[in-house]
Amino acid sequence: MSSLTRLSLRMGSSAGSSSSSRIAANRLSNISRHLSTSSVASDQATQGSASSKMPSPHDELVLFESHHNARLYKLNRPAKLNSLNQEMIDLLSQKIKIWRELESCKVIIGTGDQRAFCAGGDVKQLVLDLKDGKDTALPFFKSEFELNWTLGRLGKPYVAVIDGVTMGGGAGLSLPADIRIATPRTIFAMPETKIGYAPDVGSNYYLAQLDGAIGAWLAVTGQELYGRSVYELGIATHYVTPNLLPTIINEITQLDTPTSAQISSIISSYTASVGSGESSKTNPDGLSPIKGEIREFLDNTFSLKSIAEINEALIKSQNDSSLSGEVKEWAKVQLDLLNARSPTSTAVALTGYRKAKESRRLDRVLLNDISMATSFCGPNRSTEDFIKGVTSVLIDRSKQSPEWIPSNLKDKKLNLSEIIKNFYPTKSSDNTPELKLIPESASKLDSGRDSTWNKFRKFGLPSEQSIKSSVDGYSPQSGAFALTEKELISQFIEDSINGTRRDEIIERIKNVVSKNCKVDKGGYLEWK
Repeated sequence: MSSLTRLSLRMGSSAGSSSSSRIAANRLSNISRHLSTSSVASDQATQGSASSKMPSPHDELVLFESHHNARLYKLNRPAKLNSLNQEMIDLLSQKIKIWRELESCKVIIGTGDQRAFCAGGDVKQLVLDLKDGKDTALPFFKSEFELNWTLGRLGKPYVAVIDGVTMGGGAGLSLPADIRIATPRTIFAMPETKIGYAPDVGSNYYLAQLDGAIGAWLAVTGQELYGRSVYELGIATHYVTPNLLPTIINEITQLDTPTSAQISSIISSYTASVGSGESSKTNPDGLSPIKGEIREFLDNTFSLKSIAEINEALIKSQNDSSLSGEVKEWAKVQLDLLNARSPTSTAVALTGYRKAKESRRLDRVLLNDISMATSFCGPNRSTEDFIKGVTSVLIDRSKQSPEWIPSNLKDKKLNLSEIIKNFYPTKSSDNTPELKLIPESASKLDSGRDSTWNKFRKFGLPSEQSIKSSVDGYSPQSGAFALTEKELISQFIEDSINGTRRDEIIERIKNVVSKNCKVDKGGYLEWK
């Protein structure tokens, strides 16, 4: 069944449907073109048109369209996998601020192309500029982080279609979205430690809301996730096949007063079926391998206090008779990754992640990020690893690891106190740019968790924390009612959710309960 036919059936076949079908067909055609070509539309908010477009040169780096109450942006730098430069940041920032205040804008949708949503920031150019004595890096990071904040405080539904490569700066654009759609083409990573840097763009705020130590693992190793794994581990909220994206976006644009719950329900009805085997680059539809013994080993290892301890645990695993061959093989891959990364970067990444988990505030995380960025690429930087890493990996394309300094994971310079002093000082240096966060934070800095903490996973598969909260909230110790597994499941299943998505939620809850709960004689649950 074609996308348009399926859409028409969902809209119904009442009298006068011929005209409605033509309108739907035109809108679907426009959206399909938006996803696959370099056409552009300008937001004509003051004219109040339902759908407005204005041709633009093919070299326009960000394309904008207006469809009814929806506003769409498309990153349009395909030769660079939509890597962000200063011009793209400026274009997005200006438009997003307008859309945030625009009453007729009810939902914002961000897209890239078939190869990439966004491969990150154009750090290659930043380092070339640094070598030429040009200070473009810190102004770039300042404006990028300010955009990351605004996207996290839109006050209206935001949908990010992370179809294709989504890394670094691409995570900064997409993770603030309450709805994040992955496909089999999605490749997600925070690969900064590979180039002598560490995760920024506020990403640690979101990584810290993943289950167990998964966020720490992703931040430290830069490991790539493929397809369904991006969805199952909580980076994405939904998983669909790419051919359905125009139909999904078209349905969203037809909503008069869209809510994130409505949008989630629409996308959930298109959830892709589970493939066979484990998710990988060549088999993205498979189930995530991060489960069972591997997940337990991951949590035990990447929750350790220091990079040196993590490295030691990975080394010892190879001769641990209590571990399965599968776990040892996985651990060896992580060990090889860690050994190829900048030791300084991995220590900074782990510290940044921990500080985010402690603060539970996006504003604090972004302030930490600009402090860290200044230490990596400012005029009085604490390390040359960023310049070395980008030069080796992205400029020279060397297959050898750079000569990181320090090179030993046990070096005293990697101690927590040293990392905090050099990368996260209590008082920012004079070279650290001042972030102008618009809108202002609704609560005082460092006054406790912010308003969006624990909402990152709201429209995706249930997080372990959300399941635990439901179990604990109705436990006998709380003075209320305990829950059976069936009652617990009913709290997470809406009547409108059917098919694959419903089955996934039920299986997810059962797996978490089996791992983490005790069941009494009456069938009531208690978190271990």
